[in-house]
Amino acid sequence: MDLNIFIHLNTNMSLVTKKIHGKDYYYSFLSYFLLDKSKSFSKYIGVLKPTTTKLNRIENSFKEELIKKISGKEYTCKLTDKDEVIKTLLFAKLFNKKYQKMTELRRRKYDIDSTVSFILTTLTTEEVDVDLTDVTNALVKSSKLTEKELISRNMLRAVESIKHHHKLDKEYLLELHKMIMESFKTKTPGRFRDRQVYLHRRGEHSPTGGTELKYRPPKYIDVDKLINGFLIWYNASDLNPIEKATLTHYNLYKIHPFLDGNKRICRLIFNKTLIDNDFPLVNISAEKEQYFDSLAASVETNSPKSFVDFSLGQYYKQVKAFLKENL
Repeated sequence: MDLNIFIHLNTNMSLVTKKIHGKDYYYSFLSYFLLDKSKSFSKYIGVLKPTTTKLNRIENSFKEELIKKISGKEYTCKLTDKDEVIKTLLFAKLFNKKYQKMTELRRRKYDIDSTVSFILTTLTTEEVDVDLTDVTNALVKSSKLTEKELISRNMLRAVESIKHHHKLDKEYLLELHKMIMESFKTKTPGRFRDRQVYLHRRGEHSPTGGTELKYRPPKYIDVDKLINGFLIWYNASDLNPIEKATLTHYNLYKIHPFLDGNKRICRLIFNKTLIDNDFPLVNISAEKEQYFDSLAASVETNSPKSFVDFSLGQYYKQVKAFLKENL
């Protein structure tokens, strides 16, 4: 039977009316723009037009259902809204779908390229003197590595480690730090700091690294207790992946548990959080100045919102670049 159907969107683009044989049927309608097309979802409400208050409740519940349907998990949000969470999940799904369709050779090339870029950026962001040749040699050489290649190899081992879904506990955190700082013996690899440190806009803690931040990390005698609290929060949190990853970086950086290598560890755990939730690796310090500025601003104001917004922007930018290159 042919039905005479009309679809009408109201001013907030959330209520759809379908007129069938002269009778109105109402639907909640959600649409998200992904690259050059939109992804839409609808949910039947009933034959009575809902009030604005009821419609808001229906939409909120609908978004929670979508989050669970897309991810299989009940993620929450704190500094982002549910629409943003849905968009991040949809982009992650698009990324994984495109990645799986690539040939094995192309996937291997992408994995190598993204890992090399992450390692190079992560090290040079902290003014570690390595270059692209050092990092690529660390991938292929089996012996007689130079000191710079060893530093790169250790970071490569750490990147591979975070892909194996280890539980984040104190032992793993120390193991990861020992791994990446093995070539820096004076920085007590694999051990929490035993003195006060200070934060600067550039560099890890050197007074010559730039202007000191107003925020000062806690006393070293409190680090162990603070890390315990951080790990309890981390393993209990049901925040959505981007927000959890960013707040993990932010909270761990504020504790500053090590003499050196803190931001390197933060960026590794940031990506471990994403990878554990089927999100791609994000080279968060690719835009170094913006990375430092948003992190410093969040720490100094005791509000991670600007850092969350920056992380979201980097995620979208890098995933979109991947999707456009592999259309």
